[in-house]
Amino acid sequence: MKFTNFNIQQFNELKDKKWMLGNKILYDLCMNYPLHKKDEEIRAKIWLIGRSYAASIERRKIKKHINDDFYDFVTKEFIKFNEEENFDKDLNKIKGLSFDENSLNLILELHNKLTKFFKKLTGLEKRSLASKYLHFHVPIFPIYDSRAKDSLNKIVKGNIFTGGDKEYSNFCNKILFLFNELKKETEKEPTLREIDTYLVKVANEELNKKN
Repeated sequence: MKFTNFNIQQFNELKDKKWMLGNKILYDLCMNYPLHKKDEEIRAKIWLIGRSYAASIERRKIKKHINDDFYDFVTKEFIKFNEEENFDKDLNKIKGLSFDENSLNLILELHNKLTKFFKKLTGLEKRSLASKYLHFHVPIFPIYDSRAKDSLNKIVKGNIFTGGDKEYSNFCNKILFLFNELKKETEKEPTLREIDTYLVKVANEELNKKN
């Protein structure tokens, strides 16, 4: 992989705080209700994270339920998924870890497990929702969406697949490469939130230029 088209000054000057309070509310929600054993807790998290980040669970291929009933179905299935797949246990293993080559395998494995579960419910790829849902529970999960991916592809060249969902694996390996370069350049460890904010800001600036 190689670094290109990256503006370290632009990253250092990143001061976009417009969404900090809203994001804090979602982090606090997942911190206060981290488990997947109660309907109302799962419903609140999947609803608020999905709607806030334009990745709602009710966007699906085959609609057998109206949206309100679908959330009932999702929460019940999530409780079963947690019991059968030890989701909370796996999530807890990642809490407190640093974002690095060692934790990346656990990140990709759990993201892949959740993505497959969401696809079973919706009939659609839900890697973006899975990444965002996991990120607010454990902030070392990189946040995947099309804008961040497009910006990242211009900054980091090359592809690496190390397991899990291929698209997310390549994305996370590029994020890790950028993360490590930023540590060298800035002499401090960036957060995954800072990196996501930067990538989305770059994408938005490109859209503004086109418009």
